[in-house]
Amino acid sequence: MKDIAGIPFDWARFDKDGQPQNDPKIPAGTTDLIIVSHGWKNTEPDATALYTQLFTNFAEVTKADPDYAARKLAIIGVLWPAKQFDLAMTNIAASGSKAGGVLSAGPQAAAADSEKAMQEAIDRAATFFDEPGEAEEIAKLRTLTERLEKNEKSAKEEFVAALRRMLDPDGQAAGMKSDDDASRKFFGGNAERIFDQAKQPVPASTQDSTAPVAPQDPNAPVGSASGQEAGFFGDLVSGAANGVANLLNLTTYFKMKIRAGTVGSKGVAPLIDRLVAQVQRVHLVGHSFGGRLVTAAAADSTTTKIHSLSLLQAAFSHNGFSRSREGFFRKVVDGKRVKGPILITHTKNDRAVGLAYPAASRISRDTALGFGDADDEFGGIGSNGAQQMDKDEIFAGTKTLVDVKGAYDFKAGKLHNLESSKFIVDPKDAKRDAHGFIHVPQVAWAISRALVSA
Repeated sequence: MKDIAGIPFDWARFDKDGQPQNDPKIPAGTTDLIIVSHGWKNTEPDATALYTQLFTNFAEVTKADPDYAARKLAIIGVLWPAKQFDLAMTNIAASGSKAGGVLSAGPQAAAADSEKAMQEAIDRAATFFDEPGEAEEIAKLRTLTERLEKNEKSAKEEFVAALRRMLDPDGQAAGMKSDDDASRKFFGGNAERIFDQAKQPVPASTQDSTAPVAPQDPNAPVGSASGQEAGFFGDLVSGAANGVANLLNLTTYFKMKIRAGTVGSKGVAPLIDRLVAQVQRVHLVGHSFGGRLVTAAAADSTTTKIHSLSLLQAAFSHNGFSRSREGFFRKVVDGKRVKGPILITHTKNDRAVGLAYPAASRISRDTALGFGDADDEFGGIGSNGAQQMDKDEIFAGTKTLVDVKGAYDFKAGKLHNLESSKFIVDPKDAKRDAHGFIHVPQVAWAISRALVSA
């Protein structure tokens, strides 16, 4: 792919450790460089579809725009080994079960159903863990299901310990342990208690506290379905099965959290610093875990030319920029790493972005109200926007995503929480997850206004 709708394009490919796999180029005379990152999925066709849809809309809404007459744009699309976060975790509910219920008559049959659910959940999670030694840990998890169903304390402790080793085998994972998503609690808390609290059923979204919702393919064309019909936090047959599913969901979230941060800090940040001498301005755009990736890049690059940051249904804590909550990306604000506006699309239509946070709530306390919403200690920025910010750090005059050609009043150096439910929505079914529907013209228009406001 040489261009998108006439805008020069090149790939920047990275491995899981942030090591570059190619040498992207931009045309001479480029004034504005856009670096965009996908989330969730890792194939080139997936990323191509997302970038093409979004920036074809961008080209259309800026056509003949006088604000772009003197600008020469180029796009670099990041390709990194994210994984499809599709942990349906065994929809045994297809046969009619509900969380905590039973499928078959008799306790032995119910226990067998629960063990099957746990084994299938482990099978799905196994695709996330391909590092040396992780296959052995997965095998260990498989041996524990019968004992977990019997509620053995040692089995619960061994299960949590194996997950901890897979995430941080040497105990030194940088940026792993924080309060934003209960990862500090996960690593430091009592293992049996963590498992027991994770056994409680968790709503699949902050909109619907009862029914799991199938996530859409994040890069699917508008109106298409992912084919996933199971819920994220499974309608499973026992508390033990819920515990396994919820902890595996949380663990895989932590895994992608680490990887996105690593690629952003060690891969994209140095790329920005290398290319910045050739351009006047850099603009960062990230979807889902790609939002975490480009925010990490903004934090750790050294240039003063980052002029806008657009976070599209980003998958990190809504306290990530907060001073009072010691947010992991606070230095982006304190260091004035972005000279122009920071845009944050958020909507409760996005079920997937809050995936980790209800489970985080569960392992941190026995009960919780308002899972993942703005008042919860744990919530996603793509669900609620930035929270717990200092006075005037969020510009209150611009609060919603508007239609194409609508007016924005973006302020340099300020965060802008854009409630986006009107436009980031599955057009065929508003009740389905809208996490992937960020390529719409209205999002492209907001990005375009951020670029010229900088």
